[in-house]
Amino acid sequence: MVKNITDERGKARKVVEDKNFDYLIMFLICMDSVVLGLLTIGFTDPSLALTLFLLDRLCMAIFIAEMLMKMYAYGPKFFKSGWNIFDLVVITVSSLPIASYLIVLRTFRLFRLLRYINRFKALKNLINILLMIVPNFAAMTVVLGVFMYVFAIMAVCLFGDVFIEFADLSSAMFALIQTFSLDGWISNIARPVMTVFPYAWIYFLVFVMTSFLIVTSFLLSVISAMVHKEFKITSNL
Repeated sequence: MVKNITDERGKARKVVEDKNFDYLIMFLICMDSVVLGLLTIGFTDPSLALTLFLLDRLCMAIFIAEMLMKMYAYGPKFFKSGWNIFDLVVITVSSLPIASYLIVLRTFRLFRLLRYINRFKALKNLINILLMIVPNFAAMTVVLGVFMYVFAIMAVCLFGDVFIEFADLSSAMFALIQTFSLDGWISNIARPVMTVFPYAWIYFLVFVMTSFLIVTSFLLSVISAMVHKEFKITSNL
């Protein structure tokens, strides 16, 4: 009896570990993403909307069957894999009854594509680069956040009595974020302030230039880290 169960689990394991099985699941996830996107359009044709809903439910049923098959194939070892737990949580959340009304919860299923990154070398390299720059990005975010916080306080003190954009700290931070993004900051923020405070250009120039230096330093640090890593790999070879 135990041997039969072991043999059956072995057969199930061969199925779930097969590349074609992975490609099938990837295809279904991509198809489900298209269906979820179409569901946001809001078609006036009830039959088309019903068809899309049924396709989404079908994909959900297949994903649940896939998860049950893997749990049967691996047994208790299923929970030793972080990816398996990730899949289980995503499927559980997206299959909750409330998920039928909140498409946001159902879109969590699309994150399952992340586990198949290793199948594609280019995507794997991209993710490795993103993970590598996370510490540098976090450091830049902290420095830039402190810098903006200081300049926001200065803006409230200098311009807050006249301009609503700098009336309080949160408004000033938002205005500085717009300035940092260079999205119409000259005509919408800087020039109106300069009509009342002629020397305000000094404030905005210092802010923009320093922000540019912080971002440039981040980019240079990332390039330096990548070159250093590549040189280290080449030296080891």
